[in-house]
Order: sequence, then structure tokens, then C-alpha cells
Amino acid sequence: MADPVRLAFLGVDHSHAPGKVRWARDLPDIELAGAYEPSAHVRAARARLPHCKGIRWIETIDGVLGDPSIVGVFIGGNERQNPSYARRALAAGKHVLMEKACGWTKAHADELIGTAERKGLLFQMGYNFRWYPHIKRILDMCDAGKFGSVHMVRCHMSGAHGPAPGAFPDGVPYFRGGIFYNLGSHALDMVMAVLGTPKRVQPFLRTDGHLGSGYVDNTLVVLEYDRAIAAIDLSHLETEQRRPRRLEVYGAAAQAIASPFAPAGDLAGAVEVHTGGVVAGVEGWTRYGADPFEQFRGDLEEFVACVRGAKRPRFSYAHDRAVHHTLMDICGESATAELHG
Repeated sequence: MADPVRLAFLGVDHSHAPGKVRWARDLPDIELAGAYEPSAHVRAARARLPHCKGIRWIETIDGVLGDPSIVGVFIGGNERQNPSYARRALAAGKHVLMEKACGWTKAHADELIGTAERKGLLFQMGYNFRWYPHIKRILDMCDAGKFGSVHMVRCHMSGAHGPAPGAFPDGVPYFRGGIFYNLGSHALDMVMAVLGTPKRVQPFLRTDGHLGSGYVDNTLVVLEYDRAIAAIDLSHLETEQRRPRRLEVYGAAAQAIASPFAPAGDLAGAVEVHTGGVVAGVEGWTRYGADPFEQFRGDLEEFVACVRGAKRPRFSYAHDRAVHHTLMDICGESATAELHG
């Protein structure tokens, strides 16, 4: 068996960080060196969580960046800190798994992904739905051409009622686009994995619930392609957001509906696939349940396999750059300054 890959965290303030700490701590292929987190408040809060039990706190960022035995880092801090963390990690020659989003300007993606590409370093975005078995089945079908010509993709993915944590640091948003910036990048990543980069985007970004706040909470975005169209809708006003999440792909040879993304009440994650054309009717549907899976585990397993050179990254530098550029085309860029942890 190969020696475990030694990894560390830069920041653990992101909502995804505890889930990733859990697997970085527990997977046998990873040796977790520890985490650098400058905020004593965040450290204390995370230390109380079962996922972060026993984590070693590294006192200085140079304790991560200056340690040659640490070959890769998870960027999991406050989103305003993360571009600075990623920049410094890449400069130190570390492979990077970065939480979404890749910043709030196109220049963030150009700089970070461009640096990784020039230096031959892995740069993987933390879009965890990529690795869900039923979503992966759809992407595998796309890669194999089993849909034929795809003419329509729809994705619905929303967040629970209430302002997103950290949406208004210092009283104003550091990003534009509201709920679409918060969660739309996940949906956009999946849609663009199927159809690629759109020729044009038509965003409808509304504030229908948080009146007077300026926070965009009800959105529909249309992506236009030469021979296809995609629609992504996200709202912050739904009273329950997990069960309605769905990804739909419609092609000339097959169509698929994945819903829900993860277990929700009495429903398990699954994908239904229709083949056989119009003549197959309702008998053409087959339901594929998702094998038991754990959120965030797939991200880390993929990252480690790529760091080791056991496989090539499924998602290219160009794809991640295009997703972020398209997100900025939809939401608009912000001039908010970075925080440096």
C-alpha cells in the first residue's frame, strides 16, 4: 500500500470545512498534518464539532507553507480569505483543493488557475456534487455520448429561508448575485460539465423576500448555446431546500432526471434514465439508486488520487476557469478587498 499523502488546511471557517476535516482525518490514504486558522473564535467553534475532534492546530501559516512534507492543502477559510490562502499555497508549490467560489472577480480565477497550470500543480474546486454517484452517472453518460445531441438542461438548487451566513460582512455583501453566488456555482458547474461554456447568459436576479436588503434571493438564469438551452433556478425563500434539488438532461437518445441530490426524508438520492425514444413511453424509464455515499468524501479521494498521479483530473483548468467566468457574467464582479488570514 502506498504511503498516505500528507495534507493540511488553510482556514476552517467555510461551511464545508468540517466535513472535509472529517475525511482528511479518517481516510487511510491521507495523513492530516493539521490546520492553520487565525481566528481563535473559529478554532474554538470547530473544535466542538465531532468532525473536527482531535484536529491539530498549526500556529502559523508558514508552519504549513514551509513544511515540505505537506504536499497539498485544502483552502477552507472565510471566503474573503480564500484567494489569498490559495495564492500563497500555489507560490509554495502545494497542490490545492479550494472551496467555492474561486473569488469574486474573473481575475481571481485567471491568476490562481493560471499559476497552477504554469507550475504543473493540481487545482481542484470544491464542487462536491460532482462526485455524487447519481450525478456522476449523468456525467459519465455525457462523456460516452449516450444522450446523443443534448438540447435542454435544467437545474434547481436552492438554499433554506434566511440570509446566508457571512453574506453581509461589515454590513454589505462582498459579492454580487446573492443566492446565485452562494449556491449557483454548484449548479453552474454541473450544467457546464454537460454543455460547456454558453454563448450568452440571461440572468434574472431578484430581491423578492429580503426587501430593502439588496440581497438577491430569487433567481432564474438562462444559458444559451448554438443548439441547446439551459435553465438554472435558485431561491433563498423555500422553506425546505433539499428535496426539490434536481438536475435534468434531455438529449435525442436519452434523458435523465437526478432528484434529490442527497437523502431527503423518505427519498434517497437517485437518477431516472429514459431510453428507447418516444416509442418506449413510460416503460423506457429505469431508476438507479445511488450507492451509499458520504458528502465530501469523493472530493478528497479524487484529490489524493490525482496528487499521487493515479488518475488525471476529470475537470480541467479550462473548465473551472470557464465556470467562474460565467458565474461572474451572471452575478457581476465586486471590488471588495481580500482578507489576508
